[in-house]
Amino acid sequence: MKKLLIYGILLVVFFVNMGAGCGSQTNDPQPDNFPGIVGKWKLTKTGYYITKSDGTKVNDTFDTEPRGINIVYEFFSDGRLVVTDLQKNTTAEIRWTLKVNKSDANGILGGQLIQIGSEQKKLAESIGQAGDLTFQISTASNFIALTVDVTKISTYKEMTLMQNFKKI
Repeated sequence: MKKLLIYGILLVVFFVNMGAGCGSQTNDPQPDNFPGIVGKWKLTKTGYYITKSDGTKVNDTFDTEPRGINIVYEFFSDGRLVVTDLQKNTTAEIRWTLKVNKSDANGILGGQLIQIGSEQKKLAESIGQAGDLTFQISTASNFIALTVDVTKISTYKEMTLMQNFKKI
């Protein structure tokens, strides 16, 4: 039953991102000048890092392709993010901004990727965030890792959604 809840939460995050409307065009976000994130990225791995009430840590992650999950994010330098589910042939456009806290020549070592839109605000509120939906981000050449704490909507001591993308 817990696995069904976990996968249900994962699907909600994906579909809320896909069904989101655009943020206000007059209030365009200004992402940090970090061109490495601009382009198309395919979701390759997702799932949860879980800490049970007894302290046991569980890594419940999986590769997306064998499960038929085919999600592509396309980041544009003007702050647009187009999310496409290739399996379902659906596309949604939202806004994004990036705050880089630490980086090196290879990528972002720590930062926040903020997804902007009315549905993102609702999802952020449901997981205990104020404002827009904020993921922790790190990158390397041709790789993005996103995480967000979703403990508030779980039955676990701690639960973090993770998503890995590769550049295409």
